[in-house]
Amino acid sequence: MNKKLIALAVAGVISGYGAAANAAEVSGFAVVDYVLTDDSGAPVAPATTNAKESKFGAQGEIDFTATPADGVTVRMDVDLDLTAGSGQLEQAFFAWSATESVTVIGGVFNNPIGYEAEDKPDMAFNNHGAVYDVLDGQTALDGDNVAGIAVAGAVGPVTLTGAFLNDISGADEENSIAFIANYSPMEGLDLEVGLVTQDAAAEGVTNFNVVYTGVENLEVGLDYLTADELVDSAYDIWAGYNFGAGFGVNVRISETEDAAANTTEMTAFNVSYKVASNLKAVLEAQSTDVSGGDSSDLTTLKFVATF
Repeated sequence: MNKKLIALAVAGVISGYGAAANAAEVSGFAVVDYVLTDDSGAPVAPATTNAKESKFGAQGEIDFTATPADGVTVRMDVDLDLTAGSGQLEQAFFAWSATESVTVIGGVFNNPIGYEAEDKPDMAFNNHGAVYDVLDGQTALDGDNVAGIAVAGAVGPVTLTGAFLNDISGADEENSIAFIANYSPMEGLDLEVGLVTQDAAAEGVTNFNVVYTGVENLEVGLDYLTADELVDSAYDIWAGYNFGAGFGVNVRISETEDAAANTTEMTAFNVSYKVASNLKAVLEAQSTDVSGGDSSDLTTLKFVATF
């Protein structure tokens, strides 16, 4: 599910969803991963490697979409995880094209704040970056999801979104309010600024991201977040290039700083290959350094297949 759902919905089109009345669709994806190295945990005696190394895992998602009436789409996403031995509901919402330029979305859906998507087919990296991790850590629902209602509309060249949500931190008697603005001042340049309030920090989370795709086969981006009392700041800077013939490379530098000025720095680099139109393989190496702590390395191979 693309994180830019709300922006796309403003035009009355939800990417990948049926447009005709009474249309129904089942889609989804499967992810098979293999952990080559993982220095983030303590070795298991008498071995000298982490227990997660040389292990396979599998996750998947089944998405159900229906358009029983003109202008109204219903979607439900179900996550499945082999290692956890269970499944759970990720999203369940409706999207109503109230007018040609205004869309109403209600239910449980991906957090509209921040750039990085939740689902593996929409991600350039095997693992999430710093901004997503902070947002996911501050939302009570799994998968950086929120529950409530959102209204998105085009005002000239700007797409504005307002949302009334359950408090993202899980406070029983509070609500969160989110505001997001999207603007593309030129072809290939997309800007977004967002704010969501929360009870836990008595204030809110502010995010800004910019993505440039004006050069063929190249993507460069910055995602920056401040979260008041809980996290001082977090950012991701990345670049990716598609060489053609199915090959691509991506590199990302991330950092998180908490209120006590402790920092966590991550660097990720991957090589991807599109085996088929619905199958991609990504080999990724990630290094993590914690101030006053140990460094760790994680190398993973993921196969992402869509249907």
